[in-house]
Amino acid sequence: MWYPRRCSIVWRLCRDACFALVIAMTGGSVAGAGDGHGIATHGDLKYPKTFLFFDYVNPEAPKAGTLNLGTMLTFNSTNMMRFPGNTPNEFAYLYDRLMTKAADESGSYYGLLAERAEMTGDGSTLRFALRKGARWHDGTPITAADVVFTFETLGREGLPVYRSILEGVSLSARGSRVIEVTTTRPQDRRFIGLVATFPIHPAHVWSARDLSALTLEPPLGSGPYRLASMALNQRLVLERVPDYWGRSLPVNRGRWNFDRIEVLYFRDRAPIVEALKAGRLNLHREYDATNWAERYDGPAFVAGDLVKTEYPTTGRLDALVFNLRRAPLDDVRVREALTLAFDREWARETFFAGLYPPPGSLYGKGSLAAVGAPGPGERAILEPFRAELPAGLFDAAAPPDMAAQSRRQRLARADALLVEAGFVVRDGVRVKAENNTPLRFSFVGGATGIERTLGAFRQSLQRLGITLDIRLMDYVTLRKAMLSHQFDIAQSGFTPSFPPGTEERLGWHSERAGTEGYGLAGAVDPVLDAAIEAMSDSNDPDRVIAGARAFDRVMRWRRYLLPLWQRSGAWIAHDRRIAFPDGYSPGRGLPISTLWWED
Repeated sequence: MWYPRRCSIVWRLCRDACFALVIAMTGGSVAGAGDGHGIATHGDLKYPKTFLFFDYVNPEAPKAGTLNLGTMLTFNSTNMMRFPGNTPNEFAYLYDRLMTKAADESGSYYGLLAERAEMTGDGSTLRFALRKGARWHDGTPITAADVVFTFETLGREGLPVYRSILEGVSLSARGSRVIEVTTTRPQDRRFIGLVATFPIHPAHVWSARDLSALTLEPPLGSGPYRLASMALNQRLVLERVPDYWGRSLPVNRGRWNFDRIEVLYFRDRAPIVEALKAGRLNLHREYDATNWAERYDGPAFVAGDLVKTEYPTTGRLDALVFNLRRAPLDDVRVREALTLAFDREWARETFFAGLYPPPGSLYGKGSLAAVGAPGPGERAILEPFRAELPAGLFDAAAPPDMAAQSRRQRLARADALLVEAGFVVRDGVRVKAENNTPLRFSFVGGATGIERTLGAFRQSLQRLGITLDIRLMDYVTLRKAMLSHQFDIAQSGFTPSFPPGTEERLGWHSERAGTEGYGLAGAVDPVLDAAIEAMSDSNDPDRVIAGARAFDRVMRWRRYLLPLWQRSGAWIAHDRRIAFPDGYSPGRGLPISTLWWED
């Protein structure tokens, strides 16, 4: 039995050891494959062709009951093919993918829509053969044309992340059931898993619709659930499809156990917690430390009808990201001054009940974190750029931390840096010395509990003569502003992925520094690029780890992020009757596919 209070440090050490072992098993190959039933991007597949179900599910879980959830994430469309536009997160349960990722392996995928999946030796080509019985909810067979249509449309119309992933990717149908996918970047391991797990959409439905339009027409899917009803930003109901074509597949056994999933929409966090305590909701993941410490109490928790559980996670770093496209944020001295103005320890104790550990490495305390002076592998990556890197970078993983010093001392250092960068105080206002232009920054973020923290930050900046404009937006507006880079400072974060490379390339490679997309900072840094290439294009475990450590080190010394806090666990409150499988891991959200009603 897996116990949720198991020491998170031990868990991380085990995870990192497994990661290193999995990479080492590749023997230098681009990727490993099974007997056509799956593909492993590292080493061998855990599950044989004859496997019946994943080890982390309960194959005897009963199919029954309604799961009630609450969310603040609004939607304005049912069209998942188009950007901009925002669809319910739960629509992910409506559509099948070519393959399913195994939750207990670092990079293995098993056939869902695809009966067979094969990869050429150099990793440049994937071939998928679709199952004969795969069908849409209207009974229409799923064909290769649907897959080609989905990829081509997402690459042209979809989210920037889809467009990014599909750059250099081409598809062709070989008859009605075989798809061939090729890439110009065969060394990029992320290509395999991302392509295999795109939701596939019905070409025969969308051919009669305007793909560029927002719509609230009920979607046609092929997955375990279908849309039963919805009221815009009020209520969404999904119902399990009793004759779902894939219900008996090994990748689905023991999963998708609720008959109905009902989602209620709220405008604030507090009513969600109250709805949970009143029995209107059955399950909720909390992201705010203050809420977790102060609001999850009352008769239902005392009686044991509601349960609070903390699960260890990979440790997301919540931070503020600076937009380097806008001067003077392209000056590291200005970024350091702003970082010094943020009283992290005071905020941690005042607003977050001390539940967040002080932020450190982007990778938490695992083996990918930079520590001390760079080792030989890191040094090989960093040495060609020595002339343009801070001298201290070769001695320590991060710049000296002034958190222990007084606020007055930190602000004095910040003032000196700003003066050095050409900004002085005149009549109480920080201005550019040469033209008297006031120093002013804009922040964009969602109404997610960060308001108090930012208010304290703004007061500190005011003491330096700097103005901070805070703009809190709804989810859709915020996403547009961030992806079009209409901000100086934004709330962001970094969640490690294992193996590393995908998150780093998508957000921080110089190729993502354009006018729109997920490269929020707009960093054009050849040192970061070299580190990302090392970790994402190599199967040598030592080089992958060295690349991650070099990336971590440069990110911290260049001050691209202002660390706020680091999460080491996922806080989940739920009805005691909801059962969690052994080895449950919440991942980035709530993978409810493996839960069930025990009573």
